[in-house]
Parts: sequence; C-alpha cells; structure tokens
Amino acid sequence: MLVNVNQKSIGKNKGIRTIPLEYKKVPGNIYELLEETVKIMVDCFTDGMKRKASPLSEQQINDLAQIGKVSFGIIYNDKKPDVNKAVEVAVMAYRDGLVRIFINDEPVEAISDIDTPTEDELRNTVIELNEGDTITFVRLTMLAGRMW
Repeated sequence: MLVNVNQKSIGKNKGIRTIPLEYKKVPGNIYELLEETVKIMVDCFTDGMKRKASPLSEQQINDLAQIGKVSFGIIYNDKKPDVNKAVEVAVMAYRDGLVRIFINDEPVEAISDIDTPTEDELRNTVIELNEGDTITFVRLTMLAGRMW
C-alpha cells in the first residue's frame, strides 16, 4: 500500500515535502503504524549507507550552509541500526508524548485511561489507513529556559 508521509526538509527556507512510502503490511493500529514506518526508514538509511559520495549542487550547498554543516552525507559508521531497538524507541517516544501522529490532518490518539498509553492500548487502538492517505509525524521539542 502506498502512503504519503510529510517530511520537513533541511534548511529554514525549505518547506514540508511529501514522500511516498510503500507499506508491505497494512497497519491496523498505532503500534503497527510506528513499527512499519520505522522498518521502512531503517531500510532507507541502510540503503543510504551503501551509496557512494556524489558532488553537491549549489542549492544543496546553500541548504546545508544554512544549518551550519556542509557534508556529502557519507555515513562513516558502518554499524547497521538495530530495527527492534529503533521500534522500541519510537514507541516509547509516542507513549511519552514526544511524537504526535496525524492521518489526513486528523490526530491519532491512543484510547487510554491515563496520560501515558500502554503498549497494549497502542495495539488496541484501531486506525484506518487507506491507499494514498497522508501521514504526518510531529516530533515535539522541549524548549530550554526557565519559567519565572
């Protein structure tokens, strides 16, 4: 099933772009959505480890300069990521409220009696995902500073 995922590009002048992801297994609940998405992204990262360095375009150099690091995107660490650990971290981030999920601009929330949903509640919260739907993952960032 082909689903569109909104992704923020590097650089402040870059907006959100939509990338298509092919889900081999149709996620039926929040846990499966997180698990399948992480597996796809880890596979993309692993494929990127195999790529050779290529020259950067002028636009790519400008975009990278805006964030303060111009590099070729070469991954020097040849250690492959642990998919199970990555899934565990993603689920924990969602449970802790650090990640929000939107399907077609509608928030997806686990049915829970408490603020932090359990893994079983994530597995029991049914979602409906159809071909061509748009998913947005928002990672919330804590601001540094002091409350007066």
